[in-house]
Amino acid sequence: MLNQLKQQFDFVGVIDIKRYLSYTNTKVDLSEFKSMFVVGLAYNHDILPQTKKALTASIYTYGLDYHLVFNQIFSHLNLDDHYQGLIDNHDLDERAALELTGAAFRGKNNLMIHPEFGSYFFIGLILSKIHYDEIIVENTNSCGTCVKCIKACPVGALNKGYQVDKCISGYNQTKKTMTKEEVKHNYLLLGCDICQRVCPKNNGLKIMNHEAFKIQQHAYVEINDLFKLSNKAFKDRYGKASYLWRGKTLLMRNALTILLKQNNQDYNELIRQSLKSTFYPDWYKDTAKYVLEQLEG
Repeated sequence: MLNQLKQQFDFVGVIDIKRYLSYTNTKVDLSEFKSMFVVGLAYNHDILPQTKKALTASIYTYGLDYHLVFNQIFSHLNLDDHYQGLIDNHDLDERAALELTGAAFRGKNNLMIHPEFGSYFFIGLILSKIHYDEIIVENTNSCGTCVKCIKACPVGALNKGYQVDKCISGYNQTKKTMTKEEVKHNYLLLGCDICQRVCPKNNGLKIMNHEAFKIQQHAYVEINDLFKLSNKAFKDRYGKASYLWRGKTLLMRNALTILLKQNNQDYNELIRQSLKSTFYPDWYKDTAKYVLEQLEG
């Protein structure tokens, strides 16, 4: 199993389940498992500029949905009843598990940072009922006295260090009416990359060429598609992108904030039509009304 994992992933660590349990306060029953593999896949980190006709989400969404990619690898590995592959949608702490392997450290932006891939990688877990020797490396790397991410965050989400409070990525993934300040600071369809972009640990990184994470056609979302396509039609076109997990309406609301930043009035009529529809919830309409007023004013 270990050799197979090393062929499929960019890094692999192994810890005893007991080590994980002693380090976390998990309520998940892991009594039948003995070891935990912590695996990672790096992704490309080129930045695409937004246009007046098409917008982007966080860098990690440019490639295929990483959930699909990991699950495809798990399937390829033919994991039997002795193993369980996990990616994102579970109650275990992936970052804590990775931290225990020493392969990466937790930065002041609360992201895990790897010496080769910086913070541009995805984490997966494989639980094993078979015991494996631990693979733990010594990691003395740290942020040191650097506070660039803390200073760069426009909403002060990192001002306490190692904590994330009211991050842009947090509120632009929440289905709610955006405040004026939130509208002002949001700049992507989903997520936020500012603390990654300014991090010195992300300079001069090894460029990965995983086919699945190369820039896909869905990296750009056409604004017309957001307003004109049905949910089904939109999913048919953009369904392999990870930004869709919160739905199209949320992307529409976030798109409004970018249109305002651009002073882009080309879509005012489409916004107005969406306000007349009974399909959209109040949290979308309240934000849309405010943005439309600003654009027309």
